[in-house]
Amino acid sequence: MMRKTAGALLFTLLFACGQADRVPGDVLPKEKMRDILLDMNVADVYGREQTDTVHIPDSIREQRVKQYYVQILQIHKVTREEFMHSYRYYEAHPDKLESVYKAMQEIVQRKKTVLDSLERVKMNALNRTDPVKKDTMRWPNKDIRKLMLP
Repeated sequence: MMRKTAGALLFTLLFACGQADRVPGDVLPKEKMRDILLDMNVADVYGREQTDTVHIPDSIREQRVKQYYVQILQIHKVTREEFMHSYRYYEAHPDKLESVYKAMQEIVQRKKTVLDSLERVKMNALNRTDPVKKDTMRWPNKDIRKLMLP
């Protein structure tokens, strides 16, 4: 009897550990949540950093960002309710939300690495071009005195 109880307990623990990383069926998977939150962060930065020739009040900027959020959810084919339900779930499970944010950070870091390497290639190409002669007004003849009139 003791062995059966211990076996059942061990099975329950192993099953529970295997389920620890999963989310309920009505919650967006981590990868989809990661992608949506990444897009929302980009929209947030874009909406706040956008420079206009005319001063725009913060309330209008906030409205723009909210409109970007609506478009992002449409792109990902997720309703506002689905997103909010999932976001509340992840907020209630900080370990899962942290893993989503870590995955976001890894993607941003990879993109930054690619952009930095492209910038280095661009700068190296610019530095390799033939430099402009420092004195473009210099006469081809070294002895300018010969050209001077008496």
